[in-house]
Amino acid sequence: MSAVKPNPWAGALLIVLAVGCDTEPQKPVESVAATRELSWSEQLSEVQSGRRTEMRITHSVVTIENWETLSTGCESLEVLDVESLHVQGDAFALLSRLPRLRQLRIGSPIRDSDLNDIVSVTSLRVLNLPRGEFTDDGLRGLATLPDLELLRFHSPHVTDLGMQSIANFPSLRFLHLIDIPITDDGLRHLEGFEQLESLYLDGCSCTDDGILRLLKSLPALHLHRDQLHLEEDPHVHEH
Repeated sequence: MSAVKPNPWAGALLIVLAVGCDTEPQKPVESVAATRELSWSEQLSEVQSGRRTEMRITHSVVTIENWETLSTGCESLEVLDVESLHVQGDAFALLSRLPRLRQLRIGSPIRDSDLNDIVSVTSLRVLNLPRGEFTDDGLRGLATLPDLELLRFHSPHVTDLGMQSIANFPSLRFLHLIDIPITDDGLRHLEGFEQLESLYLDGCSCTDDGILRLLKSLPALHLHRDQLHLEEDPHVHEH
């Protein structure tokens, strides 16, 4: 397997992934209270004017009417983080109009048909889908994303076979699986995935033996299970 080129913001990727490691210092209470999340229309206006490259809506619902406004004047958008999204049909197709989008988080259910549209965003490097409802078939399509480095997702419909697809992702380095019903058979598909640097397993059905086998195959792998290090992890004492 070819060597992975160093990424200048790989450290930031690890911070996003490593929920169980060092946590970000909490802001003072008065600072949090004084910080108001800008509305969708306010953030959109800043993006369209070129003053902003990120949109983060975590405290309000994004409607289909809001969402469709991304189709005009948002070519510079790089980060899109939406906690509650009410869309329908092929709404995700408009993501293809965001050529610079490198980081996407959707907190609402995502299905196979949605992933079929998300894969058109070939600039993606970080994809976070904490409430996925897609299957192995949908997951397989993500292997067409050439620069995807970090994938974090939940879906009760992804199986051991889905891990075989992940082992074919060309640039993936950081993987976080949330309540994915995989077993040791799924981990076996990752044993030759030498570019994988970090793996989080939260709520899986893998055994100690399966995890130790994986660590033996990938001795440099940084691995957490249920937010805890294994003693066999070579990085256990680094943070």
